[in-house]
Amino acid sequence: MNIKNLPILSKMAVDKNVIKSLYEIYNIFKEDENFNLNKYIKMIASFLKGEKVIKFEDKYIISTFIPPFPSKAFIQNAKAVNNPKDVFTQQIYGKRSAPISIYLCLTHKCSNQCIYCSSKNRLNEEELTIDEWIKVINDLQDMKTPIIGLTGGEPMIRDDIYEIVKSIDDRSVSTLFTSGVNFTIEKAKELKKNGLFSIGISLDSYDKENHNRNRNDSKAFDYAINALQIARSAGLYTMAQTVILKESLNEEDLFKLFKLASKNGVHEVKILEPILSGDLLNNENLSNILYSKKDRKKLIEIQHKANKISVFPKITTFAYTESEEKFGCGAGTQHSYISATGDLYPCDFVPMDFGNVKDKSIKELWKEMSEVIGIPKIRCFAQKINNLVYEKSNGKIPLNKLDSIEICKKNKNEVFPKYYRDLQ
Repeated sequence: MNIKNLPILSKMAVDKNVIKSLYEIYNIFKEDENFNLNKYIKMIASFLKGEKVIKFEDKYIISTFIPPFPSKAFIQNAKAVNNPKDVFTQQIYGKRSAPISIYLCLTHKCSNQCIYCSSKNRLNEEELTIDEWIKVINDLQDMKTPIIGLTGGEPMIRDDIYEIVKSIDDRSVSTLFTSGVNFTIEKAKELKKNGLFSIGISLDSYDKENHNRNRNDSKAFDYAINALQIARSAGLYTMAQTVILKESLNEEDLFKLFKLASKNGVHEVKILEPILSGDLLNNENLSNILYSKKDRKKLIEIQHKANKISVFPKITTFAYTESEEKFGCGAGTQHSYISATGDLYPCDFVPMDFGNVKDKSIKELWKEMSEVIGIPKIRCFAQKINNLVYEKSNGKIPLNKLDSIEICKKNKNEVFPKYYRDLQ
């Protein structure tokens, strides 16, 4: 355990709302014969393992993988199974009624041309209307989806973004992802007023030229820094969403990034690695871009070291959160994505079409998809199968449902990530 967490864990131990929520979750699980107090303690310890816990307003941010605690969204996550009789068993075997998180691509339009963008090569069709999005959101909340992300493209391009945010009630925590282009304090305050909890702003480097080159926009860095400062001042939980290219994967560069983020009011830096998607599917020099196991191990070591430095923000990496040692890759089982045209994908970076929300409810579509995919993976699903997806689709993604099902059936795994194994 990170000993830097001890002061804040001590505060949590005497926080009446924390105690009340822990007791509520215990009561949800206690009727299950596979549940006991030791497993409950082990589950909590698994959530905390390797994390830097921070307090924001009246909530504690433990992991990027789960909702803030305590909250209605956290309770929703505990209840998100199909059978109310053995909730704990269903949870630890990955049998859910809804994903833990789902990202809604409100538009594929964007002013940037990022080299690793997952929205590249998408079919150019009519995007969902606000009424269609609100219906999807209502259905997702009825399914007990605890985290709803609003992404793109650039979601702030939509004039109705505030109405969409407002349609998400407190059963789910909402996050918006933006490049920060033309972001203003008025926009930030309006998002907060309509219920937005957090915002993720793209910041790929401490170096202005590197960030602008990645984004193919000479103003991208200035937009991002300005947006971070504005989001923090408006009272939003502020994250720097960072894709670290292999060439920048070193402690010196990353620590400079963390210092820059801290200076500009960031609560958390979320580090993603380049994923085999978008233009990278046509890149012949992937060995200099995509991470190896050694690279991921190095990034995790930097993350854990940085989280022991009090002046830095909370640092999270998908390399750790989605590793076999933690929760694994949740594509299609813990996490999902709906494109701007309404197609359900396992993940933002896995362009497999499992049906459109205009034709069938998201509840039915997600149930079908999650059953085909099976259990959480012990490695990134996109990195494993996207070359095949791209090949079968002849470069015109998303891949159709029948071929998607065939690929998923051939790539099921039987080994759960460690979080699940330990509780089973």
